[in-house]
Amino acid sequence: MDTPQEGSARETGRALSVTPPLVTSVIMILTGVVFLAQLLPSLDLTHRLSFVPALVLEQPWRVLTVALVHEQPSPFHLLANMIGLFFFGSFVERALGRWRFLVVYLLGTIGGSVMVLVLAKPFSVDWVTNNIGASGAVFAIIGVLLVPTRKLDRNITGVVLFVALNFGYGFLVAGVSWQAHLGGLIAGFVLGCGALLVPKKQSTLMFALAALGLLLLMLAASAWQINDAWQIAAM
Repeated sequence: MDTPQEGSARETGRALSVTPPLVTSVIMILTGVVFLAQLLPSLDLTHRLSFVPALVLEQPWRVLTVALVHEQPSPFHLLANMIGLFFFGSFVERALGRWRFLVVYLLGTIGGSVMVLVLAKPFSVDWVTNNIGASGAVFAIIGVLLVPTRKLDRNITGVVLFVALNFGYGFLVAGVSWQAHLGGLIAGFVLGCGALLVPKKQSTLMFALAALGLLLLMLAASAWQINDAWQIAAM
């Protein structure tokens, strides 16, 4: 896996050794702790925290908690997401700052869940499937790296290759949610454009507007799909 170069840390005026990726580290630790807790059958965290389209109204917090649970008992799923978060997340956090990075991670997670919801046929198998993993959030980080700007001194070839390989894998292998990948990627790209394609003085405002617009759009898309499901159920 090609990783971003260190150059963009100079864009923010902060050295890598001086500003550790705090949010990235906290997310990785929290996700690791939850993975260990998943090993306790009595907690049943995989089913309690996974995202299920049919439960979006009854238990809406699942659109976020989905990023905390991963496939058990093999650690491969967790490691794949955490390695991507470690390399790409550390880079993007230093480029955007901690709070904006956290917004990207959270909205990327929601964006992945919403895309799963919107593309799931009501009352089909997909409608009641448990979706797990931080793939939507990781792809949101990748979406930021795809923004066409010189403010990010990254290896764009490696980023594009990562996206292509993961989407190809998702389409070819059953059980991989390419929908979550797509939703996260779009969310991250939009937020990245809001933060990086405007003058520095306007970036905070534009990022906030992009985040608000995304959130409203995701709410509208979810409401549309839920209403469609109600209409089918009433037939």
